[in-house]
Formats: sequence, structure tokens, C-alpha cells
Amino acid sequence: MLILGKLLTDHGISQARLAPQVNVSRSAMNMLINSNRYPKKIGRRELRSMICAVLCAWGVPEGLLTDAFLEDDEQEDCAPGKSPAGADPRQAEVLERARTRPAEAVTTPRSSAAPSGTTSQPLEVESEMLLRKQTLSEAARRKFAIFRDPFDEPQQASEVFLSRASRVVREAMWQTAIGNTNFLAVVGESGAGKSTLREELAERLRAESRPVVLIAPYVLGMEENDKKGRCLRSDHIAEAILHAVAGGDTPKRSPEARFRQLHEALIASSRMGMQHLLVIEEAHGLALPTLKHLKRFLELKDGMRRLMSVLLLGQPELREKLDERRAAVREVAQRCQIVTLPPLDASLGDYLAHRFASAGLDLAAIVDPAAVDALMQALTITQRHGSGPGDTQVISLTHPLVANNLLTAAINQAASLGAPRVTAELVRAVRESMP
Repeated sequence: MLILGKLLTDHGISQARLAPQVNVSRSAMNMLINSNRYPKKIGRRELRSMICAVLCAWGVPEGLLTDAFLEDDEQEDCAPGKSPAGADPRQAEVLERARTRPAEAVTTPRSSAAPSGTTSQPLEVESEMLLRKQTLSEAARRKFAIFRDPFDEPQQASEVFLSRASRVVREAMWQTAIGNTNFLAVVGESGAGKSTLREELAERLRAESRPVVLIAPYVLGMEENDKKGRCLRSDHIAEAILHAVAGGDTPKRSPEARFRQLHEALIASSRMGMQHLLVIEEAHGLALPTLKHLKRFLELKDGMRRLMSVLLLGQPELREKLDERRAAVREVAQRCQIVTLPPLDASLGDYLAHRFASAGLDLAAIVDPAAVDALMQALTITQRHGSGPGDTQVISLTHPLVANNLLTAAINQAASLGAPRVTAELVRAVRESMP
């Protein structure tokens, strides 16, 4: 019999009460506790994490769960340095590690490397899963008195969180907007906050009354070629410039005439004291010919004065497209400054506190401080790409959107269990329950 059974008895918790909370039948829970037989429909680690999360929420001290999934005779006979008669020494070693580091499987950075004979989940699939939108349940809103979702899009500039790293990116974007830099690419993963910084830039320009015309061409479903979707071409960009700078003018039919027309419009606008910033989001979807043609727009001048700056926002694929080793884009790539918007990492706690405060909430009243650490650990992936000791790569997924989704799911789970706050164990259980 597992020690878990004794814990339940000591705390007045029935198997029948626990079973539905972890999505197993009463009989399956009985087989687990009495015969150490796990149900096949759910992974062992996932089930253990869910059980620990539920019991912690019901008041069972986390420290008592250290040996919950060991059998009574193992607890008695397997003292440190001692193996039960006939036991495999390797099994005894595993048991000893379980006693000294009970939460190793869920508190160390997650690894995408699979044990021998299993298949690891690709990082791309895992990232996509973490980016799926999570919304606060009605139960969570009622229990924690959340009247405004702390993860709603910022409504004003003061609600935008700026870490030390994002301030560097923000300033680079500002210098491009006011004309001190003429070509900038901001690279970041999906959910890193690129669009938020772009919106904050527009707000800042308005607040400071800067004479900058923002030009934002777009094609819905933009792809790098017409086989996948509609491609953003140079003529689309030209039309967007004309619309923003000289909205009353009808674009010329001839490409040459249209380009001359927009050049004259930019000159006229510039002589009136205006700066011009071409902003292209999802720029990783630009076709290489369009990327190459940006050089022509950058070369538009009135004498020696440049008439327009270009700001590209895109995912890491954009950096690959701007590789100087690509002959097709070498000239434009050599003129482009690239800055990266990194994950939050150590700023994660400050980010969450800021977002909760912006929504009129106290983070500590809803989320235990240890849960924030668990959140960062859960979003840190150790990926192996070989068998050597140095063949590992630590990947951080602590991007705002990813952290928002995981914490939202944990808050919903806490509400459903009646827990007073989101705990570290709850975060781990929710993370492990994701497919």
C-alpha cells in the first residue's frame, strides 16, 4: 500500500473525494493506493503532480508528500545507504534520490529530451500549446475578486511593463521613429511583446507631439509567397505610403510613375517638417524580393536628407532572412540594425506584479511568491541535441503571452479546487497536465 493512503486517512480525505479531482475513477484510485498500479490513460508523473496539487490545496503540507508514492515497506526498509533484501541497487538509488529531492521531476528546468525508447515532444509543438489563449473562468473571477483581467491588452502606456532589456529595444525603436536610425529590425518570439512596444511607440509619439507619420502597410494572412497566402509586395508598400502622406492623391497606374509620385509626396511632407516611419509587422513573412526592394525606399532622399525610416517586427525567422550570407538580400541586410526582444526571465515577477497592479490587484494575494519561481522553472526548457555533456541548450519561454496563459490556467485550477492562492505545486501540476 502506498503511503498516500495513510496520508488521506490522517487528513480525513476519502479516495472517492480525491479521484474525480484528478480525473480517475474510484477503482483506479483504489488500485493505485493499494496495489501501486497506475491507470494507463494518464502518465505517472502527471497524475502524481495533480494529486499533490489537490492535496496541497486541501491543506496537506507539501513536506508530507515527499514519500507519498512509496510503499510502506519501502519506507521502513530503505533507510539511507540500505537496500531491501533482493532489491535492485539501482532501484534503491532512485528511491534515495526521491527522498532527498522529491520534486526533482517538476522543479528542475523541463527537458525536451526523451528517455530511451520514448518520443520527446517537439519544442515547436510545446510552444504552440503554451500560446493557446487561456481566459479566466467565472469561478476564478468570483473567488479572487478579479473584475479586470490583469492580462488584458494594455489600455494606456503606463500599463506597459518595461524590463531593462525591453527598454533597450524601446529606445532603438524611438531613435528609428525620429529619424536618427533609418533601418531597424526587432526580432522576438511570438508573444514576446513586439506589437505592444509598437503600440506604445505610437502612443509616445502622440503624447510628445512628434511630427512623425506612421505608415503601416498590411496584407491579411501575409505569407512569403502566393502559394501559401497573399504576399506583401513593393507596390502595396508604395500605395500605403501614398495613402498616409497624400491621402487625397490617386495612385498612378505605372509603377515608375507611382514611385515618382510617392517620392514627390514624401519630399513635400518632409519640407513641412514631417518624419516618416514605415512599420511592417510579421516581417518574417516578407518575400525575399520585397525585402530586397526595401533598399529603394530607404534610398529616397531630398538632397542629403533621408525621407523615411523602416521598422521591421518579426519572429526569429526574420533574422535568418536578413543574413548577410544571402546574396539576394545582402545589400539590404548590411544596412539593417537588428535588436532582439528577449524573454522576461528574472523580470518575470516584476512583470506579473506590474500587470496585476495595473488591474487593481495584489499579486501576492492571489499567487504565492513560490509559485512565481515555479512558473519561471516550468517555462525553462533544457533541450538536448547530442549525447555529450555540453550538448544541451537551455531555452526560456518566459514571454509575456506564454506566462499569462500558464498563470491564468493555474488561477482557474486554484478556483476549481477551492485553494486560497495559486501555489508552486499547482503551477507544476497545470504545466505537467498540458499535452
